[in-house]
Amino acid sequence: MWSFGKSWRWAISEMDMSILVFNGFLLLGFVVASVPDVLVLGSPGSTQLVNGDTPMKKCRYNRAYSMLEASCSNLELHDIPTNLKADIQVLDVTVNRLRELTNDSLTSYKSLAYIYLGDNFIQNIEEGAFAKQKYLEVLDLSQNGCDTLPKSLFQLPYLRTLYLGYNKLTDSVFKMEVTSPIQMLQLTRNKLTKIPYIGPQPTLVSLNVSENLITSVDTEDLAPFCSLKLLDLSRNIIKFNSAANGCECEMLNAWVKLHQIKMKPIFFNCTNSNIITEECTNLQFSNRTYELYNQCSSIIQQKVETEKARSVWILVVTCVSGFLFIVFTVLCCVHKRNRRRRRKQKEQQQLAANNANTELLNSNLTTGNS
Repeated sequence: MWSFGKSWRWAISEMDMSILVFNGFLLLGFVVASVPDVLVLGSPGSTQLVNGDTPMKKCRYNRAYSMLEASCSNLELHDIPTNLKADIQVLDVTVNRLRELTNDSLTSYKSLAYIYLGDNFIQNIEEGAFAKQKYLEVLDLSQNGCDTLPKSLFQLPYLRTLYLGYNKLTDSVFKMEVTSPIQMLQLTRNKLTKIPYIGPQPTLVSLNVSENLITSVDTEDLAPFCSLKLLDLSRNIIKFNSAANGCECEMLNAWVKLHQIKMKPIFFNCTNSNIITEECTNLQFSNRTYELYNQCSSIIQQKVETEKARSVWILVVTCVSGFLFIVFTVLCCVHKRNRRRRRKQKEQQQLAANNANTELLNSNLTTGNS
């Protein structure tokens, strides 16, 4: 009896252990199956090790406003990964250890619209690094060590937002014509001593050059930006030499007010001017200022006229296509009607012939019977 009871308790203990092991495996399977996101770097199902026992962090895929994003932020990367999905549209490599961008750094990805490279150590960018990014709209290179930029960056057809703050960019970097439709240019805390001259910019709406080394600003610096609405000049060392340039301070304030530009500071204090205030009441902007502004405005006008002409051509083509469709439809209807009419005439002729044959046959039969 004692042996039977002992065996019975042993069987129950074994059963409890089996249930415990089964529940453990079930819980482990649930945890593995519920791991979020998709691992990018490394082969599927494997764990790459650094220094023998430290797991390597991996990029992850996300969906941002229906666009596929590869998030590789804060992974201590020294290079941009080359084995991501080729159709990614957003690439986030912020807060890493990148030091340069070569011509091949981004060649694997042809659909990028947003690239975030802020807070790295990038100093060298080769000329063709962004040349193949035909769909790039937003680029963030802030908080790096850039002192030069590739000219091809400013020729991209869809680039509209450019973050270049907290770098080492000087005036010489911007001695070029910018053809990209840039709407927002952020240049906070660089080494600029004047407003960048990048040619007429009809699409530029926001310009931030705060915390630089800019010493002077006049209307000729702002005139090429005929659509400008936001201008940040704060924390610069701007001074106006009234003796040499007349009412320079008052003219700048008047220009900003005339074109409804929101500026920081709101207005410059011109009370330190050596010129009597009354002499600056009837301000006349320079011919060069008007020339630069008109160049910018003419580009906008040309685009408007081009769009108008395009709209007219689309309307003409649509009307002609509609007219041709109506004519084609009418011709088809006439053709079908004529075909039905010919078929009907043919049927009538066939019926008449059959009737004639029947009458002839009947007359022959009548003659034979007689």
